[in-house]
Amino acid sequence: MAQNDMPEKNRPAQKPRRPKPQDAPTDRRTAIRKARAIRREAAANEGQGVKARAAMEASSIMEHAEPAPPRRPRHRQTAPKAISNASGKFGWLDDAARPEEPGDTGHADADEIIAMLREESRAQAKEQHAAAEPEESAEPEESAEPEEIADEAAAISSESEPEQIEQPGDTEQTEETVLRELRAFSAKRALMSESEAADQYRRISRDAKSYVRALSRKSDRAWRRESSEIQAKIRGEQVGRISAKINIAVCLTMLFGIAIGMLVLKRPTVSMEENRNLARMPKFSTESYLSGEYTNGVAEYYNDTVPFRSTFKVLTQKFRKHMGLTGGPVIHGGAPLIEKEPTAEVTETTEPAEITTAPGETGITVTTTAAVTTTAAPAEEEEVQGGEMGKNSIFVVNKRGIMLFGAGEKTGAGYAAILNRFQQDLPNVRMYNMTIPTVCSFYLPEEYKRLVTSEKKNIDYLNSQLEGVIPVDAYSALEQHKDEPIFMRTDHHWSALGAFYAAEKFSAAARVPFARIEEYERNSKDDYVGTLYGYSGDITLKENPEEFFWYVPKAPFRTTYYTSSLVKQAEGSYFMSLKNTKPVSYYLVYMIGDDHMVHLQTEVHNGRKLAVIKDSYGNALIPWLTSSFEEIFVIDMRYFKVNAVQFMKEKGVTDVLFCMNSFSANGGNGRKIDTIRTQ
Repeated sequence: MAQNDMPEKNRPAQKPRRPKPQDAPTDRRTAIRKARAIRREAAANEGQGVKARAAMEASSIMEHAEPAPPRRPRHRQTAPKAISNASGKFGWLDDAARPEEPGDTGHADADEIIAMLREESRAQAKEQHAAAEPEESAEPEESAEPEEIADEAAAISSESEPEQIEQPGDTEQTEETVLRELRAFSAKRALMSESEAADQYRRISRDAKSYVRALSRKSDRAWRRESSEIQAKIRGEQVGRISAKINIAVCLTMLFGIAIGMLVLKRPTVSMEENRNLARMPKFSTESYLSGEYTNGVAEYYNDTVPFRSTFKVLTQKFRKHMGLTGGPVIHGGAPLIEKEPTAEVTETTEPAEITTAPGETGITVTTTAAVTTTAAPAEEEEVQGGEMGKNSIFVVNKRGIMLFGAGEKTGAGYAAILNRFQQDLPNVRMYNMTIPTVCSFYLPEEYKRLVTSEKKNIDYLNSQLEGVIPVDAYSALEQHKDEPIFMRTDHHWSALGAFYAAEKFSAAARVPFARIEEYERNSKDDYVGTLYGYSGDITLKENPEEFFWYVPKAPFRTTYYTSSLVKQAEGSYFMSLKNTKPVSYYLVYMIGDDHMVHLQTEVHNGRKLAVIKDSYGNALIPWLTSSFEEIFVIDMRYFKVNAVQFMKEKGVTDVLFCMNSFSANGGNGRKIDTIRTQ
């Protein structure tokens, strides 16, 4: 008999068919296994790139997996409604109360949850101890019995004590609670009816679902974060390599470009900032080459005439300021070697070096930035316009530049002997010596006094050695007015006001009339940065300009300029117009420099004719004497090409004033006075 003809009660029971998904995506359980396998494989690999790719692939699988369709229960009870799965994750938890099949233990879903929770618990424990313990990739056996897995998960949970995750709602489920309920459910499953098992399983699934989802999200975020960090590190390394190549290319281009520019660009011949002529290429000769003089001259030429040297000096100082290397006291050119024993000779030996000295109790470091001069006295004046003090030993402190004096007390004895010989050649001429102290005697802070020797002692000893030459005490005249601007801050010269007080002292010694300061017209410029900045290049002086002022006599006088050899002459003004003059050259307002002889004829009729043998300090002194002498001859001993004794006899000079600063008197300029006496 056919089965269809048999009575319904005798017909054998047929196993209900499970619907076959048509082109359905991978179910959730399969996706979890795949993702888990990918992560295990990546964990065993030490490559950072492999881990990053594995993290991305696992995340992609989990995002695109769909929940498996629920199975139809064997009994006629309506299947429980699936829990909301709006996020599309962990749909396998919706298979509540799955009907038991032959050979089915009823623990598959519970075991899967336990395994999932166990693995997430282990992952959390590893994250907590990653800094102290190496990561291990040991995985549990997937074929373990459900009861063993539950016990192991519970043990791991109690050992690792993972961080509890708070979920919204009336109750908060922890991993320990979920595992305990699942373990109890697994133990009592055989004693429950299908309806009770379904209800209890549905409750546990509902409570555990939010917790498992939170663990999954946390794990996904950790993997994405790790992947992002690895990718960022890889990109950073790539950018670093590219940047290194670009830096090398730029540095090489600049290096070769600068080298070629130093060879082909035009080299300067005059420094307006330093108010001097720059070094010249020496002439070649076999003798000079063998002695080393030629090679030294070539090196000095290329050193001193760098193209755009002024621009480079400014940029260098700005860079030092940006790096915080400026602002404090600093010595440019080396501290002077203090003379221990008296000597009338000057030894000029320089050694390239860089010295750092700590000025006593102040705690301020003073750093030299150029060659150290090891002379017994300050270096001989340069044979150029306005350069008698040279570039060495410039101390910048309190926004002021100070030349450091290092000559001994008796160093000026040789200068005194030269003046005595001059007096012997002109016995009927009244001669005066005015050795002018410099700014270091009045404005050097007390804590740095050990860097210099006493100019006053040096000048007093020099005057004590004079025979027939009348000393003029300019030191005391200036000291009485040191609270006034008698010296420039950015220039090595004194100011017109300092020259006024010294001229007043000289007129009293010479017993000639002297005009009050009100009989002069004051002029000024506000943007002056003088020779001390040019010599040192110190950005502090550059950024703190000062007022430059000068006084013009109201009384008329006539000025005639002669060449140094007296061959040519031309009339002009003693004061140069500063309308189109750079600030660094403002001191040229007096007789337009030093390389000529100047003759002044005043309206004074006292028969007194004065010859002033001077360095550049004398330029500011002359205007104050236009009301004291009938005629004034201004001679710079560095450029005068005529015998001075014969010239004074021819002009009927009645008075001679030697007007020199202390550096000139103790250096090479003092010896040049003897040269113009005998040439």
